Amino acid sequence: MKRRWLCMVLALLLLLSLVACGAASGSTGITGDAEVPQRENGAAAMDAASSESTADFSTVRENAKLILSADFTLETQEYDATCAALEQMTAEAGGYIQSSGNAGEKGSRTANYTLRVPQERFETFFAQLGETCHVVSANRWSEDVTEKYTDIETRLATLQTKHERLLALLDQAAKMEDIISLENALAECEYEIDSLTGEKRHYDDLVGFSTFTVSLREVQTLTAVSAGTGFGAQVAQAAQHGLGGLTATVRGLILMVVMLWPVLMLLGIAGGVYWRVRIYRKKKAQQSAQSKKE
Repeated sequence: MKRRWLCMVLALLLLLSLVACGAASGSTGITGDAEVPQRENGAAAMDAASSESTADFSTVRENAKLILSADFTLETQEYDATCAALEQMTAEAGGYIQSSGNAGEKGSRTANYTLRVPQERFETFFAQLGETCHVVSANRWSEDVTEKYTDIETRLATLQTKHERLLALLDQAAKMEDIISLENALAECEYEIDSLTGEKRHYDDLVGFSTFTVSLREVQTLTAVSAGTGFGAQVAQAAQHGLGGLTATVRGLILMVVMLWPVLMLLGIAGGVYWRVRIYRKKKAQQSAQSKKE
């Protein structure tokens, strides 16, 4: 009997412990569900912080003094139309042609442009150039001159203050020696101000207008540009190179024939004469052989 009671007591204790564990697990699940909004709020806070940092970064980009530049190597089979399109694009973007030059004969002409485009139109103009004609290569870079520009502004402000003080002292000066000394100091100060003002204006121009260097070539066959590093891309590129080489070979042979037509004509005449002489000798030999038989 004691053993039975002991077993019943142990079973009851086991049942109570199972109920307690179930309640504990239920409370834990509730706590987990309550934590979900907290995590969502944390994610929202992180997103907000990220957006704030992005906004700060864009503000820094706007306040920075960046000189944007790019260079293109382009090919075209319609040289005149492409040159006109480049000049029109530059004008529509609010830019101007800093320099340009043309060289070569029709069929193999080249043009070199230095184009200046407002910095805010840099991305748009870069994309338009890539769509205008065949791009062999395109590069872009930037130079941050914020520190140099800020230093120039600080030095200019200091010199302006110095200039005003020198003018005030000059108005109060009574001795000729003091007047001469102050005028010399004023001249040096004004020279430095003019020099720094010119340097600041130069940076304003470089920052305000980005620079595009464009090299345009007139070609009969466009240069194949690799579309990747895979085997398929290499096969396609090799096929394009082979077709271009075949076209160039045929064109070269035609040009050679045109250039050497006098020599070829003389060779043809000489070959005709040789053939006729050979036929004549062969006939004469046959006639002599028949006469001997008779």
